[in-house]
Amino acid sequence: MRTICFDDFAAQGSGIEAIRSLIDERRMVHALLITGEKGTGKRTLAMLFSRALLCRAEKGAPCGQCTGCRMALSEEHPDITVVEKGIPLSADTAKGRATIPVDDIREVIRLCSRFSFEGGNRVVVIINAEDMTVQAQNSLLKILEEPPQNTYFILTSANPDQLLTTVRSRCRPLKLGPWDSAYICKILMDDGVEKSRAEQAAVLSAGSIGESMRRACDEEYWKLCSEVSDAFFRNRKRSDILTVSGKWKDRKEEAVTIYAILEHNVHLLFQARFMPEKQTFLKDFPPEWQRFAAFAPPERFVFLNEMIREARKRTSNNVNFQATIEQLLLVFLGESDQWQQ
Repeated sequence: MRTICFDDFAAQGSGIEAIRSLIDERRMVHALLITGEKGTGKRTLAMLFSRALLCRAEKGAPCGQCTGCRMALSEEHPDITVVEKGIPLSADTAKGRATIPVDDIREVIRLCSRFSFEGGNRVVVIINAEDMTVQAQNSLLKILEEPPQNTYFILTSANPDQLLTTVRSRCRPLKLGPWDSAYICKILMDDGVEKSRAEQAAVLSAGSIGESMRRACDEEYWKLCSEVSDAFFRNRKRSDILTVSGKWKDRKEEAVTIYAILEHNVHLLFQARFMPEKQTFLKDFPPEWQRFAAFAPPERFVFLNEMIREARKRTSNNVNFQATIEQLLLVFLGESDQWQQ
């Protein structure tokens, strides 16, 4: 996989370039807080800033060629300290802990009191900083107020409101927004993902590059998508309903994903109805469902979503799963019958 660079974040606006300029000019703020929804690239950007701070190039860091860049890329640079829950930094912290305890932050402070390995900058990256306990945040606050020379803190958070106001106020904020689905699709295709799957994964990700990559590589998920499509959109015989539902009777643990896939497909049909640029997805549906997308009144889309929600409710109330799926299959078959030519 290719190395991520600042150009990959150009769509996120000028804020990132402003921070990069500060690094080039040796005027970097001592603490940065990168926020945004899950999967928007906060960790990736934090590590990219770390590489830039440890790069030996005069301008345009990170150069990708110097010793600092190479060690950072291999995640072996001794002047980068990464803190995250579940991975102990202190010998007194239990592995797998659900929070970042004060002992880990005290260890950070101890490490920051030593000379850096290469005699230059030191970077501390705190992933999901909201995972710090209040005691840990208060301990961090002390070093943020009086940071050691050439030491930089980069925090990431999907829930910055869970951080102490005093911690947030000591950091320069940088917010990442959801990514455009067309851009996500391009990234996936550049990484070798087939176009149709890349398009679907991009739409499903709701602006999250991380989520789109996980979806695109999850073969079991795409297999289930195909099964749901065949059962609910391609089945044409009422006599086959019992046979089809019987194949799902022992798969209740997949119910949440099954209903989510169904809702997503109905949403695609709805988008094609009212957003012409989304009609490319119709090629994956049979002719009767393409006609549904073209001519069905809005209340029919609402009806299908209500039936899916009702099925979800029945499943959560431990109603027989096969019977629930059978009823839902009849709903979709009945709807498609109305759009047969």
